Amino acid sequence: ALELSMAMPHDYERDIQMESTIIRVGSSIFGVRH
Repeated sequence: ALELSMAMPHDYERDIQMESTIIRVGSSIFGVRH
């Protein structure tokens, strides 16, 4: 199966509502990279 992850981390609440199997939360948890 092919999986494509193109969402932005701030979309995670919508992703949960859409029952996504992959949720990107990187900068939401760890902060913005410098």
